[in-house]
Amino acid sequence: MEVTPPLDAIAVAAPGPTDPASRMHSLLMAHSVLAGPEVRLMGPTGGGEAVLTHICAGTGAFHASIWVVGSPGEAPRLQVGHGSLGARRVPTRGIGLACTEARTVVRAKPVPGGAGREGSSDSWVLIPLAGTRGSVLGALCVSRNVEHGDWLADEVLLLEALASHLAVHLENGQLHDQLVRALDEVLTLYGAGEAISSSLDLDNVLSGILDISRRLTQADACYITENPVGGAGVVLASQGGSEYWDRVRSSQTVVEVHDQVREDGIARPFRALGAVGWCIGLKVRGQVIGSLEVYALPEMSGREVQPLPDGHGWAVEPHLLSGLAMQAAIALENAKLYQAVREKEAHLQRLVERMIGAQEEDRRRVAYDIHDGLAQLMVSAHQHLQTFGIYYQQGDERAGPSLQKGLFMLQKSIEEVRKVIAGLRPSELDDFGLMAALQLTVQNLRDEFGWQVEIVDGLDSGRLPAAVEVTAYRIIQEALNNARRHGEARRAKVAVVRRNGEVELQVRDWGRGFDVRSLSERAGTGSDAGHRVGVHGMRERAHLLGGTFHIDSVPEDGTTVTVVIPVDRSTDGLMLGGADGFGGMVRVGEAPASAGGAVVT
Repeated sequence: MEVTPPLDAIAVAAPGPTDPASRMHSLLMAHSVLAGPEVRLMGPTGGGEAVLTHICAGTGAFHASIWVVGSPGEAPRLQVGHGSLGARRVPTRGIGLACTEARTVVRAKPVPGGAGREGSSDSWVLIPLAGTRGSVLGALCVSRNVEHGDWLADEVLLLEALASHLAVHLENGQLHDQLVRALDEVLTLYGAGEAISSSLDLDNVLSGILDISRRLTQADACYITENPVGGAGVVLASQGGSEYWDRVRSSQTVVEVHDQVREDGIARPFRALGAVGWCIGLKVRGQVIGSLEVYALPEMSGREVQPLPDGHGWAVEPHLLSGLAMQAAIALENAKLYQAVREKEAHLQRLVERMIGAQEEDRRRVAYDIHDGLAQLMVSAHQHLQTFGIYYQQGDERAGPSLQKGLFMLQKSIEEVRKVIAGLRPSELDDFGLMAALQLTVQNLRDEFGWQVEIVDGLDSGRLPAAVEVTAYRIIQEALNNARRHGEARRAKVAVVRRNGEVELQVRDWGRGFDVRSLSERAGTGSDAGHRVGVHGMRERAHLLGGTFHIDSVPEDGTTVTVVIPVDRSTDGLMLGGADGFGGMVRVGEAPASAGGAVVT
C-alpha cells in the first residue's frame, strides 16, 4: 500500500553542508536536540522537525521523516517529516519491512526505470524505532540522491543511534498521550458518575445517563432498555430517537447483538442499515438488568466518528463504555430501588390509614353492640333487682319473680359480654389455633342459622404464625359474613391448605352471587356499600402479609374467595391492629397469649 504524506507536513530542506566535519557537527546537533528537555516529536514546529533538519544537513539527504505504527493491519503513518519529495514517492514497502522485521534496510544503488518511479535515482536508509518493551514503534526514513555515494557504515551507525533516541522520545510521547487520555477518561467517568448519581429520581438519572453517553461517544441516538424477567427488552428512555433509528434497532443484526448482550453483558459493536453502534450491558451484582445502546452515522460531514477496521461500530474505547455502563447501572438500580421504597412507603401509609379506619369502625361496632345489647340487659337487670329489693323489704310475694328476672338478665349480660369478646378476638384462636376457632364459628352458623358448612383441614395439625392465623381467621370470618348477609347463602365450604411455604384459604358459597366487575361501581349506601368495604378489607389484610387475593363470582351461582399467604417469609416488626385489637396492636411474629395469660386488647 502506497502512502503519500500531506504536503503541509513536510518542509523544504535547505542544501546541506558538503564537508565531513560540518556533516558530523549536524548529526551531533541532532543528538543534542534529543537530549534537550521536553522534546516533542509531534508537528512541524516541534523537536522532531529540528532533529530531521539536522539529519538532512548531516547526511546530505533531501528528505527525512518519522513514521509510526498504528493499529494492527494498518500501514505505518507519517508522524513528522522534513524535506522536499518532488515527484518522488515514499518507500512505504521498505518502511513496512523495517517495522515488521525490526531491522535496518539500506538501498544504495538506483533502480532502473528512470525518474518518477519509487526511488529510481535515490538511496535511502530505513531504521526501525524499537521501544523499550520489545515492540517496534515505527521507522526513521532518510533519502538522498545517489550522487552522494553509498551509505557509509559510520553514517548508518550514527543514524541508528539517533533512531534509538528517537524511539525513546516517541515512546515517552505515546505513554504521555496514553496517560493524558487515561486521566481524561477517569475524569470523564468521575464526572459522569457524579452527574448521574446526583439524583435519585428515576427520570433525572435516565436523562443524565443519556446526556453523558451521547457526549462521550458523539452518538446521534441513545437508548436505555430494561430486561424484565421472562420478557423482551423495554425502552426506559431515549434521546435522538426517530423512525430511522427504530428501524435500525429492529434489524436482525442489532436484535441478535442485543440478545447476546442481554445474556453476558459484554459490550459489542455493530453495523446495520448504514449506521454503526455499540450495545453495552448494564450489570448489577452479576445480573444484566438492561442495556445502553448508542448509534451514529459515520458518513455525516463534520463528525469525528471513526469506524473500526472491521467496519463494525466505531472507535470508542470499550473500557470507557464499560466504565460508563457500570456507573449507569449502579445509578439506575439505586434510582429504581429508591422509587420502589417510595412506592412501598406510600402503600404502607395507605395501609396504615385504612387500618386506622378499620380500627375506628370496630370501635363504633363494639360501642353499638354494648349500647344495644349489653347496656340494655344491664339496665333491665338493675331495674329488676331494684324491684326485688323493694318487694323484699315489704315482704311482698312478688319479690321472688323479680329476683329471678334480674338474675336471668345478668346471665344474658354475661353471654353478651362473651359474644363481644369473641368478636374482638376468640380465645380459641390463641389457645388451640386457627382450625379450632373456625370450627367454633362454623358451629355457631349451623346452630343459629341452620347452615350447611363443610371444613377442609389441610394444616396437618400444625400451627401457623400468629399473624397468619389472625389474618386467615378474619378473612374467612368476613367471607362467611358476606355470604350470609349479602349472598343469602345457606351452604358454604371452607378449605385451609398449607403447601410449598404458603397457606391457601378458600371460601365457597352457593348464594346468589354478583358481578365482580361492577363491584367497584356499587359505592352507594346499604348492603352494596357494606359488601364493597368487606371485600376491600379482605384484600388489604392479604396484601399486608405479602399475599394475594382473588374473588370469583357468578350471579345466581355463588362466590369463591381465594387467598394465598406466604408463611415462611419473615414478618417480624409488622404491626396489625383494627379488628384484631380494640385500641391496641398485635405484633406479628410474637406467640399468642397462653390459656392462662392475658390477651392484649
